[in-house]
Order: sequence, then C-alpha cells, then structure tokens
Amino acid sequence: MIADGTSLWSGLVNITFNDDYNWNDDRLFRYTVLHEIGHALGLSHSKVENAVMFPYYDGMIHPLHPDDEAAVHVLYGWKTPRWSKIDSNSGTKFIAQVSSNTSTPAAQDGLYQLRSTGQIMWYNPSGSWVSVGNDKNTVQIAGSAGNLYQRRADGSVYRYTGTSSNWQSIGIASDNNIDLVTAADAVYLRRKDGWVARWSGTGTTWNTIEQPSISKQIAVTDKKTLWNLLISGDVVRSEYPYSSGWVTVDQNPSNLAIAVGGEEFYKLQTDGKIVWLDMDAYYWRTIEDGNATDFYASGMYLYSSHGDGSIWRYTGTPMVWEQLDSARNSDSVVGDRRGEVWELLGTGDILRLVS
Repeated sequence: MIADGTSLWSGLVNITFNDDYNWNDDRLFRYTVLHEIGHALGLSHSKVENAVMFPYYDGMIHPLHPDDEAAVHVLYGWKTPRWSKIDSNSGTKFIAQVSSNTSTPAAQDGLYQLRSTGQIMWYNPSGSWVSVGNDKNTVQIAGSAGNLYQRRADGSVYRYTGTSSNWQSIGIASDNNIDLVTAADAVYLRRKDGWVARWSGTGTTWNTIEQPSISKQIAVTDKKTLWNLLISGDVVRSEYPYSSGWVTVDQNPSNLAIAVGGEEFYKLQTDGKIVWLDMDAYYWRTIEDGNATDFYASGMYLYSSHGDGSIWRYTGTPMVWEQLDSARNSDSVVGDRRGEVWELLGTGDILRLVS
C-alpha cells in the first residue's frame, strides 16, 4: 500500500501517500494521484484493465477510460444539455466518420454527411459545414485513415483528393458493386456475385477475393483481416493478403450483423445480444444481453442502439453499458477513435455529444 484515497468522513476527504515509499517515478506518482482522486470521488476499483481505477499498475499511463467516465456519471450525473445540434436538414440520409488510426489526425478526418441530393458535407474544426462533393448519383460514403470515398448509383467509386471539384476515379461503373467498406489504408467492395474486391491503390485496378458463398456484410480490421457474414449466418475470416482462403469462425443462423473496432470483432444476433470474440481464449462472450437492434465500432469504442431509440456505449466490462441518449427518434450513431460521438435523428438533425 503506497497510497490511500478511501479515508472519508463528513466534511473532509483525505488522500494520503506513504512517505516511506521512494517516489522517484514521476509517472507512477501522477497516475497514483489520479487513481486515488477517483476513490476520493467515491469510485471503487474497476475490472477493466485499461481503466484508471483498475487496482494494479502496469507501468503504463492510461487515459480516462469510458468505464471511469461512466462510473463518475453514475454518481454525479451528466451536464445538461448533453447533446448540441450541429445541423438540421431533412435531406440528410447518412453520416460517416473518417478517423485516422494514428495519434496525429489527418487533414480529412472528421464527420461527413450525405444528403438526398447527393451533396457531401464535411464538418470542419471551426464548427461549420463545407461542401466537398455534389453529384446527384452518390449513394454511399465511407472513409478511414484520412481518406474519404464515395460509391455512385452505377457502382463506380471515387476517392476525395482534397477539393470538392476533384474526385479521383478509382473504380469503373458496375451494377455488381453493392457496398463500400474501408479500413486502415484500404478500400473494399462487396459484390452481388459473392466476391469481394480490394482496390490495388493505383488507377481503377481492383483485386478480387473469392467468397465461399454470397456475402451479407463484410468488415475489416486495422491489420486488414477480412471478416465476412454470409447469408447463411456463418462468419468466415481471411487474413491479409488473403492467399490462404477462408476459415469458418462461427455457424449460427441467428447472426444478424458484424462489426470490428481496431482488431476486436463483434457480432449482433437476432435475439438482440452483442457477442465479442475473445481472441486470447478464443471464446465467444456475450457483452450485451437482448436489447440491441444495431451497433457501431470505432477503435476501442463500441456503441449500440436499442429498439426504443436509446444509444449506449460499451464500458469494456461485459454487460455494463453507459447510456448516451434516451431519444426515441435516433436513426444512427457514429464515433471516432478519440471518443467523439455524433447522432443522426430521423428528422435529419445531427447532434454532437458534448458531455
């Protein structure tokens, strides 16, 4: 015991440090201070290893974890209002977030919206919306690692170059292209014929990846591991560069959707359960039991929406979720790798989480 933040009584909160301990590690001292302040605020130890309130110090400095924040909010409540409206347009049909997987944000990182007219808007750091594209045939936007892409109604694919009038053509028109997925520095197309194609990085050349069956959804990790949910409900996986074929990971007809955050893999079942694959133990672990209707992952953060429209964020502890919004008309939620969250309502309003 080198410090104690639990000696509390009326009118006084006392944090003590053992002066017989050699505090020659400034990093340890600062981290210990933060941990003990957590106790002084009334927090108990966390079971989440990356949380500040985890009972053991591993020599690493961890930022406040969503589990730490959720615990504080349980005791002291949220600031009001929690959400700030940043746009209101009934024509907004989709929002997407571009987030670099490095500590330094890229110039094109940020929140984007696609309107029914085909216009693409970027929410810049100054807090205003800037048009970055305006083609009436645009039907989908997606991005990662500082790159933004669009798919048009004819199946063609374009990459944003940094100016709204200059989009680079990287994929020719084909009605076989039905879904655009991005991860790390790569971009993929899911096709009607069951194959997946990956952009080569030059021109309009794409490399095809044969599928074992018709695909319902694909998801890709930071290290480009390709996950595939088949129409049968089976989940299969292929490691980059995809030369070793597919490995069946799960066979369950109740599998409804899949998501990845960093290297973590999750699946949503028709019974409303969200299940995480523990890659260390290679074990499926239920982390939300029976309420989810949709979910979204970005880096270490995982979000779910429930049938009543409420939005939740995973704390990292199975079955423990932090409620972000109780709105009844939420359409979707996206977030970046630094914990920023945005929500699209059925009315077209876009809200930013501010507390």
